[in-house]
Amino acid sequence: MAGVISSVISIGDELLVGQVVNTNAAWLGDRLTRFGIRVRRVVAIGDERSTIRREIEAAAAGSDVVIVSGGLGPTHDDVTRDAVCDILGCDMDLDRGQLARIERRFTERGITINERSRLQAMVPTAARALPNDYGSAPGLAFTVGAARVYVLPGVPGEMQGIFTDRIIPELHELAGDVEQRTFLVSGITESGLADELMESMALLSADVTLAYLPSAGLIRLRAMRLGASTDVYERYHALLDLIAAKGGRWLVSDRDETLAAALGRLLAERQMTLATAESCTGGLIGEMITDIPGSSAYYLGGVVSYANSAKENILGVAPELLARHGAVSREVAEAMATGVRGRFGADIALSVTGIAGPEGGTPEKPVGTVWIGLATAGNVRAERFMLGRERPYIRQRAANTALEMVWREVHNSTVKR
Repeated sequence: MAGVISSVISIGDELLVGQVVNTNAAWLGDRLTRFGIRVRRVVAIGDERSTIRREIEAAAAGSDVVIVSGGLGPTHDDVTRDAVCDILGCDMDLDRGQLARIERRFTERGITINERSRLQAMVPTAARALPNDYGSAPGLAFTVGAARVYVLPGVPGEMQGIFTDRIIPELHELAGDVEQRTFLVSGITESGLADELMESMALLSADVTLAYLPSAGLIRLRAMRLGASTDVYERYHALLDLIAAKGGRWLVSDRDETLAAALGRLLAERQMTLATAESCTGGLIGEMITDIPGSSAYYLGGVVSYANSAKENILGVAPELLARHGAVSREVAEAMATGVRGRFGADIALSVTGIAGPEGGTPEKPVGTVWIGLATAGNVRAERFMLGRERPYIRQRAANTALEMVWREVHNSTVKR
């Protein structure tokens, strides 16, 4: 099993010119890795028939599994089916089962089906159709030499749906004994964490791996074992013990989940509620929290108080505080947290105010200056952070830092309502 190799091919000119971010490749790489199938190569190519054929054949020559996405749509540049026919030396025929799905889908949406949409049900005769319950074009499955090749639509929802419903059951026979654990770490740099876990190097091999996945102030740490020999099993569990012992003080979660999900679980366990007041993050924190199903059990709501008038009129921040200290200050962050806690009646409240740039900074308060406030029944405090100079990164890191502050506040609290 440890030797199972895969390649991922993403098709579309839009990927090459930057119009669309290639999220399909990231999603597929993650899912294949979960099966212990090694992703050897990821490539993005344009909508050219000969290139598609060449890349699929090259990938099949060096892989056990090839996953292709894109080029199955109804327009002139969707030529992946034609390239598959070139590879297999076959023609295309209508898949009546998929045509029925397309017709039903159009009828349910009140849309008249056209000939282009019907053509998406055409399938190379030497390939097996993978029914698409999420869109129009079916996926395709065939072999090239010893390699299994799966071709999927480029629309993420359709690709993910077909992969989950149709391909995962087939990959189970390839996946052997695989185990992995993902840790969420915050409050330490990637290099600092690597220093702390230096002893792990003696435990790692091709069958026991440790990956550092940093993003905007957080690190996802993925430990994995491939195989079940006594040596592999013992080294893997020694690695887990080492992570817990050496990284425990920065550990937020030992599950494969987001920071917002980890915080939500903790709030639910403690039966505590949260409210938020956001300025520079513009509702990003509320979005992260409410992305989690069931978050209404602990998240009461939030206020996006971008303008000073909103801070005054909705949160009750005193105008003299804003005049004396400015919106980006300890005093205003504390007042925002206090105000939103009172307005929602929450156990704990969070506020964020900062300068996300690219303009608006001063020598005293440069771009990237962010104050994060917390208010509970017995305490109000705020901390200052310097989070860089790029607007998207500042906002995302401010949101992550704020959620981590709440997590630690609740985690260290002895209060359980």
